[in-house]
This record gives sequence, structure tokens and C-alpha cells, in this order.
Amino acid sequence: MKKALIAGTAILTVLVMFLAGCGGGDATPKPPVGKPIDLDKLVTNGQTLEQVYALMTPELNAVAVLYQADTIELTAKGNWKVATKKGGYQAGETGTYQALWFVPMKPTVEYYMVFFKANVVIGKAWFAPQNAAVIEKILKGESLQK
Repeated sequence: MKKALIAGTAILTVLVMFLAGCGGGDATPKPPVGKPIDLDKLVTNGQTLEQVYALMTPELNAVAVLYQADTIELTAKGNWKVATKKGGYQAGETGTYQALWFVPMKPTVEYYMVFFKANVVIGKAWFAPQNAAVIEKILKGESLQK
């Protein structure tokens, strides 16, 4: 009887450890991460641009574009208001705000952006492809008129 109890306890312990290790897909990923969805779980307001870059693999960094902007604000309605100068910022120029833009692997997937003020995270959001295209045009300083 004692041997059966010890064997049963050992099996139960192994099963509990296995189930604990299987945890849900919502577990916090360990940096550096290679997918925007994992980066989204790690980015928090107040982090610096350098801290966000440190969370990414070189491959994820390769599909990221940092845009400079004059204004990036979250409106009371929950929309992001983005503005930049006509023609956008040239290489080496710095704006008060920045948007770190991630190009998805598939064109139908949502775009992820992290927003900064003076290189400190002020927010992040996912955008449908058509909305992301408008925001990118604004960040590039292009006209929205056809």
C-alpha cells in the first residue's frame, strides 16, 4: 500500500509540474522577441526608445521604421492624432514625437506601432492595414489628397 501511495504521489507531482509548464499562450515572453505581438506584451509607458529596442531581436528590428513627428496624441475618443511637417523629417532630423512602425509579414495583418514623446513610450496600438497606410502617409509628410 505504501509503495502505491508513493508511486501515485510521484505521478501526480509530475502531472502537476507538466500542466504548470504548459501555461497559457498569454505568458509574458522573454526578450529579445521576434514578433510584434510578443513585443506588445513587453512594452509599457515610460520605457525609453533604447529599452524598447533592447526587447527586440535583430530580425524584428529590421522590419521596424522609426518616424519623427510634430504631434502624436491619444484623443478623448480613443483615436490617435498624428501630424508632421510637410515632406516629413529627413534623416538626422528629430521631432518631439516618434512612432516606431512595424511592417507585418503579411499584408492582411494589423500593423503595430509604439508612440514616443522625447524617446519615452506614451502609448502603443494596432491598426488595420487601411488605417496604417493613412498614418504612414502622414508620418512621411505626404498629402492625403489624391
